[in-house]
Amino acid sequence: MAFVGFLFLTEFTTYQPKLMDYYAIHTATFWHTIKQQPLELVRLLTALFLHGNWLHWIINNSIFLLLSFSIERMIGGQKLGLIFFSAGVIGNIAGCLMFQGQDNLLIGASGAVSGLIGLWLVMFPDKKINFIIPIGLYLQKTSMPLAVVILLWLLVQIILQFQPHPSYDISWISHIAGFSTGFLLAWFVK
Repeated sequence: MAFVGFLFLTEFTTYQPKLMDYYAIHTATFWHTIKQQPLELVRLLTALFLHGNWLHWIINNSIFLLLSFSIERMIGGQKLGLIFFSAGVIGNIAGCLMFQGQDNLLIGASGAVSGLIGLWLVMFPDKKINFIIPIGLYLQKTSMPLAVVILLWLLVQIILQFQPHPSYDISWISHIAGFSTGFLLAWFVK
């Protein structure tokens, strides 16, 4: 819960230009900067606590809250934190590699949260999720294996990453790399 409180406090400072200058990852210069100043590697972590707007923050924190409590009960807070931050850092590295030379800001905890989605898939492979689908004037309740939902989500991430001309600045590769990290590390903590 302390971590969630910290994330909430960070949102009050989201997208202030000075914070972006000091704590976000500037993909155009990141690799050059860390050669000159290796301590700038800390941006791989600090960028996780910055978000572009409230919606970005709400989505990441909603998914974090939805998944983290049951995972923490199974593997403990330290392992959860290790996987969360590992997925976030590896997601940010993937984003830096994909966008090197481009003038983008890499911010947000989406890669870390995607790592929790990968971890969830390994920890709870048989879970089902309930949906309500509107069919005409009726609402139909149905369920689907969560693994199917997660794999569909991953497929969408892959498709969006490899569009020829994306019209938005979302690092889908960070989501994919974070998911893969969480999925792989889950096998060691299961």
